[in-house]
Amino acid sequence: MKRKRSASKLLAAGVLIVDALSTAAVLGLCLLAIRLDYQGTLPCLTALIGAVQASAAVVLSAYFSKSRAENTRGGIVYDAALSASGDGGGAC
Repeated sequence: MKRKRSASKLLAAGVLIVDALSTAAVLGLCLLAIRLDYQGTLPCLTALIGAVQASAAVVLSAYFSKSRAENTRGGIVYDAALSASGDGGGAC
């Protein structure tokens, strides 16, 4: 049975994909500028990488905060509940 992915997981994956693609495109344009002996600066392109990665950081921070809040049982963290029950659910 296939589980449906949550909207937040899809959003996080989408942001990471957009981040990777835009970073690769910008670096490709920078490489092209170097090969064509472009003598100017590329602040617009380098600013784009920073802006997209900043948005990725915000989205991933919110996603992991949501994930941490959802992984609770009775108000305690899920990992702590597993280790307290004797399942050995601690870190690997």
